Amino acid sequence: MTAPAPSEGVRLVSLTCWTFTSETDSGIGFGDVCQNLATTDGSTPRPETELRLRVPAAAPDRPTAPQQEALDRMAGGAVALPQRLETGERTVAFHRGPLTARPAPRLPGPAATRLESPGEALIYLEKYGVFDTAYAAAFTAGRVLALADDRFRSALMAFRSAARTAVRRLASHPELAGRAVSARQLTAPLACESFDRMLLDGDGTRFTRAVDGAGPDLRAGRRRSVATGARRAPADPRALLADPGVADALTRAAADEFTTVTDWLDRLRRLEMLGLEHLVPDDRALPPESIRFAYADPCWIRAAVDGALSIGVGHALDADLNALATTGGPVPACAVLLHSHLVPDWPRTIITAYAGGKPVEPLRSAVYGTDIQLLLYPRLIDRFELAEPPRGICFGIGDVGTIELREISGDRIGYPKGEFPKPAGFGRFLRTGGRDVLNVHGSGDALVPALSRAHGVERISSAQFALQLINAPQVQTFSRP
Repeated sequence: MTAPAPSEGVRLVSLTCWTFTSETDSGIGFGDVCQNLATTDGSTPRPETELRLRVPAAAPDRPTAPQQEALDRMAGGAVALPQRLETGERTVAFHRGPLTARPAPRLPGPAATRLESPGEALIYLEKYGVFDTAYAAAFTAGRVLALADDRFRSALMAFRSAARTAVRRLASHPELAGRAVSARQLTAPLACESFDRMLLDGDGTRFTRAVDGAGPDLRAGRRRSVATGARRAPADPRALLADPGVADALTRAAADEFTTVTDWLDRLRRLEMLGLEHLVPDDRALPPESIRFAYADPCWIRAAVDGALSIGVGHALDADLNALATTGGPVPACAVLLHSHLVPDWPRTIITAYAGGKPVEPLRSAVYGTDIQLLLYPRLIDRFELAEPPRGICFGIGDVGTIELREISGDRIGYPKGEFPKPAGFGRFLRTGGRDVLNVHGSGDALVPALSRAHGVERISSAQFALQLINAPQVQTFSRP
């Protein structure tokens, strides 16, 4: 409660007796697990650099230019891996996945960065004679995933086939481009289309006339002649794709297949089909009992999409048609990776992210193995909270041997005001005899007098004593500078 304490008395339930069960120590608790994720010694916050997704690297006192280049790339989340070139030479290359410790540099717009092979995505650092393989690896990952999915491959081939037929029909018959045409009109053979028009023209009267006159015309040796006249030259099919109306008509030419393709690519954008080895190329970047924050590189994700769409491309028109499927759902902006037994032991942990004070819903939440959780967000977040699941009222001492002091007066009764005791440990407040019984108010070093001194009062009341020993659900907050 945040309201001031009432001036008049309130009626409360008082327990005169109760039963309890004493259990053996079950290990470290929720709050202490979270505290270990956020601090180095229980009170000192972990440095910002330690919470980023990258492999720790010790820098020399005076790094050379090549050493500094390597350190900068590793600080951004890359790792150095052995590489074997096509010529047979062995060297070292920088590699990373879609998650980076620093914002990835912007590349040219999508039209200028359409990739058709992994070789086009290699970045050559000419000054040092090594490659950055991040985008080439992304292209290959997308291509391999597409080749492994028969349903996606079939849908992509069927969509391209229908779209090719439709765009060529529009190029040959420009008058159709400005009309609302059906998928059948765009993809059916011309003879079928003409027959359909004849059946529907004048409620079938044109078809009836044609059938009635066919016999006499044939017996008289007459044939129908096709009217000739000036015809407009067919348009360039690739040029038509720039027209939004044409693009929309082409997606309707094979609507079910197109939906299958775009849904699959949206899953790829959410990194659903990628294994953990793609997201974290080196285990040292995400050690046990750690939390890491990362940016998502949209160019890496776009390279993976280009790789998936590269299968079965026969000519330039196919590649241009791929562009119709690249405008899908949102791409993640950042990620949080949690590697801790918090994941299996507290599966109902309340996880909340904020941007500008407003909650941000994750695009995706996934668990790898048993103790690694990934959360992807569509916006950059500036605050992240892990909250213990709600429970009934409990009393107790924290696993590290402290309790949270709570305000006992004023308008902030119950608000936390620091840990007690310092140094940690309740051993000094135990009765003699080795029975692990608290010395609440007996002789020697008793708990109530120590709590009274901590609050600067002569003696706290029994209600105030109970308030100090409430073991409430705990929350750990991470904030971005």
